[in-house]
Amino acid sequence: MAQPAPFDYNEPVFRHGTEPHGLDYSILRPEYADVHLFVADLLASLTPGLVLDVGCGPTKLGGLLDERRVRWVGIDAAIKRLELGHGERLLGDGRGLPFRDGSFGAAAALYMLYHFEEPMEPIREAVRVLRPGGTLVVCAPSRFDDPELAAYLPPKPPETFDSELAPTMLHAAGFVDVTVQAWDMALYRLPDAEAAWNYLVSRQTSPAHAECVAAKLSYPLWLTKRGAIVWGRRPA
Repeated sequence: MAQPAPFDYNEPVFRHGTEPHGLDYSILRPEYADVHLFVADLLASLTPGLVLDVGCGPTKLGGLLDERRVRWVGIDAAIKRLELGHGERLLGDGRGLPFRDGSFGAAAALYMLYHFEEPMEPIREAVRVLRPGGTLVVCAPSRFDDPELAAYLPPKPPETFDSELAPTMLHAAGFVDVTVQAWDMALYRLPDAEAAWNYLVSRQTSPAHAECVAAKLSYPLWLTKRGAIVWGRRPA
């Protein structure tokens, strides 16, 4: 049975590397180490008008949209995350967005739909607040992310949302022209056991188990990162 990602939004450590030390071991330059730059460029190219960032957190995407002179509003369920950000943002739930129908030209939901027991609820809310022709951009890791660690970690139940499910869900919500921009490459280099421990804990492995796994690995260890940015258009 699929389950939502099991952690409190208000906790300071996030499993997909949005906090130290998750991204420390990416081989990419910092501005390219996550999807936000690509998404900001994509949204700016659409000249969307007002953009909604659902699950905006510390407004990383918002800062990039500011640089591109794209107007945006953020919403997040975690007050501690909102306090780290800037700009116009609200405390709220993606399952009941406090906006009128057709308020936005585009919406983003990055690394957040797997927190919902029923991800179609926030996806349908995005449909509602988008104007006809508006674009929704989502993103998530693959269920096959970090294959080099699979033999050392207990199997997890499938999550409610991942990069494999994303295109089907957007189609089911009525989006058209659904496009997938996937990644599948060795992007992280763990030089030693301390790096492995940091990385595993940032993915919500318990510190004790992370220490056990880190002692078994061979270094340097290259990790294959898999996932996708997926976007679609609400029919006009």
